[in-house]
Amino acid sequence: MSIYRVAVLEDNDALREELVYLLISEGYHIESFGEAAAFMLAHTQEAYDILILDLGLPDVDGIDLARELSARREETGIIMLTARGELSDRIDGLSAGADTYLTKPFEYDELLAHISALLRRICMKRAQGVWQIDAARQQLEAPDTGAVFELTASEVVLLVELAKKHPSHVSRAELIRALGEDFMLYDERRLEKLISRLRTKLLESFNASPIKAIRGKGYIFKESIELKYGKL
Repeated sequence: MSIYRVAVLEDNDALREELVYLLISEGYHIESFGEAAAFMLAHTQEAYDILILDLGLPDVDGIDLARELSARREETGIIMLTARGELSDRIDGLSAGADTYLTKPFEYDELLAHISALLRRICMKRAQGVWQIDAARQQLEAPDTGAVFELTASEVVLLVELAKKHPSHVSRAELIRALGEDFMLYDERRLEKLISRLRTKLLESFNASPIKAIRGKGYIFKESIELKYGKL
């Protein structure tokens, strides 16, 4: 079974079931939806790697949904699968954020080829060594393996500040202010303990701790790091 999550958003029950059967037989982890609202609820809880998207949905136009995902800087690969075959439709779909635009009827082998290509892109991004912060879920995702590490609220604040300044360092004063504290009244040993606990957790979970102290200046995250959804 593939470690990647694929969502099928299609309001035609027969086609949706056919797609699910095909993709499961190819070893993909599949979840299917007939409406955009149900998909977004599940996607917000745990993001899908690929979305196979019909445009003629009962509750929202698929073009608008793709735009919403793109506006949030989602990394989900989008394959639009639709009966709308005009050139203007294809341009609209690709402009909205689709990676691929396929018209019905379509060839299953072509769909599978596009899924494989999108997954290769995801693998390459993870191989580039980018740590990702999911602030909403208070999680840090490791590069390469995609392993997820649970964070406290304070740890999220620290990592977001380090990501904002990457590849530069962040001063102690900036970190303390980000925590909502007064730098002049704050005991810096509390910050040191917080950083130490976070570095220890990273070492135990990932055998690596990219957080480094810069003597007299503050701290730096030595590897690439970004916010998973939205702007830093």
